[in-house]
Amino acid sequence: MLKVGVFGATGYAGREAVRLLSAHPRAKVAFTTGSGEGHLAHEAGLEQQADAYLLSLPHGISSTYAVRLRVAWPRAVVVDLSGDLRLPDAASYKEWYGHDHPAVSLLGAPYGLTEIYRDQIRGARLIANPGCYATSVLLPLVPLVREKLVDADDIVIDAKSGATGAGRAAKEELLFCEVDEDLKAYSPGRTHRHVGEMEAVLAERTGRKIALTFCPHLLPVKRGILSALYVKTRASDAELSAALERAYAGSPFVKVDGAPPRLSDVVGTNDCRMSVHAAAPGRAVVFSALDNLVKGAAGQAVQNLNVALGWPEAEGLPTFDGGRR
Repeated sequence: MLKVGVFGATGYAGREAVRLLSAHPRAKVAFTTGSGEGHLAHEAGLEQQADAYLLSLPHGISSTYAVRLRVAWPRAVVVDLSGDLRLPDAASYKEWYGHDHPAVSLLGAPYGLTEIYRDQIRGARLIANPGCYATSVLLPLVPLVREKLVDADDIVIDAKSGATGAGRAAKEELLFCEVDEDLKAYSPGRTHRHVGEMEAVLAERTGRKIALTFCPHLLPVKRGILSALYVKTRASDAELSAALERAYAGSPFVKVDGAPPRLSDVVGTNDCRMSVHAAAPGRAVVFSALDNLVKGAAGQAVQNLNVALGWPEAEGLPTFDGGRR
């Protein structure tokens, strides 16, 4: 069995990683770090030899551990779930995160949007796991922009996430009485950090700079993301759907449906469900739904680990029908 160390196992994504690995047929949790009884301190985790490490630590901190793990255990696979390695250069990181990059030497690691960068992830020993919002937006958007089926200069994204997307730290705005029976927008327009990685991937995939309008909202639910992408297009909704079906024909976790996806379709799974619908003349709306803790974090990390090691991509991960591969 492959031994995996999980840093930050007491946070939501870290706990999810432990849950998924506990049912993996080829991997097991060797140790965990975090607060509370039964977990090592993060520094102590650096001394633990394992075959792979999942880092579910805050940005600005996670990559400092990745550097030391790469030096100590160079053969191990390190998957960083923070935002530290997602952007292409130090200047972009400072623009979106507001401080200097803590480990510039690690920049350039494969971006772990598995369905798009599968070839780069194979055999990799350091992987930058994508953000949850970025995953929900890029999976439907990359094929449509790449095939020039939508106007890249006119894309508006309305996204809604459950409260676990904000992490487990105590925050007044995430108290039950603040969230329950309410809905609010935050980081509107172009201020959310995930916009940077979305635009970087689109630029890398298309060879041109694309500016997105992106507004996230906080839902009064625990988990799940539902994104609506409003696009300008000359194609029919059937043509857009067909393009997505072609792009993900061999992908076990992406499905294009006829009806808009619901959070209940994807919560607890590593799936991303999409649908395309005609809107005003010359426009369409594309929906995308996923679990922010699974496909948006820990599940995609395990998926990337599978691909990096040459294992079946879907092994040990929950699927559409509620089972595991």
